[in-house]
Amino acid sequence: MAGIREQGRAENTARILASARSQIAQQGAAGLSMRAVARDVGMVSSAVFRYFPNREALLTELIIESYGHLAGAVEQAVAEVDGGPAQLWRAAALAARDWARAFPHEFQLIYGTPVPDYQAPPQTIPAAARVAAPFLDISATGAVAELAQVIGFISLELAGHFRGVVDDTDAFFREVVERQVSTLGLD
Repeated sequence: MAGIREQGRAENTARILASARSQIAQQGAAGLSMRAVARDVGMVSSAVFRYFPNREALLTELIIESYGHLAGAVEQAVAEVDGGPAQLWRAAALAARDWARAFPHEFQLIYGTPVPDYQAPPQTIPAAARVAAPFLDISATGAVAELAQVIGFISLELAGHFRGVVDDTDAFFREVVERQVSTLGLD
């Protein structure tokens, strides 16, 4: 009996998270509403609060998931590389950008404008560190500044700041990454 209950709880949790993710894609994280999520998944509001005690807990879970999705994409790309540090860095940077372009609202949730009245709790730190780990492992110098450049580039691109300024953002991104490879002495 406990197995069926746990399975039902897992399914409901997944439905709630999917609805919340959809809301964020449509309205941004600031517009996330527990009542709208409840309505979307066919529950009363009080039932949703049994899964997530408040909006902040739901946001935290979405943030942790998003970091996990991004980290998974970067880790997979790095694992598929048969080459040295330069190729690993290129693969990691490209994977981060490709994932962000495929899931811009998840990327914005973790690296975009802060959500009003929300402060990420400490349990998000290991998830964020998992994204950074492949980059930091590639460079013996601990490439924190270069990782920030990758994240910054992607943030600017997703926000549309290169429109009318850069004709070929793919080439521009490759140039940024190649400069990082050179600066870090990876080639």
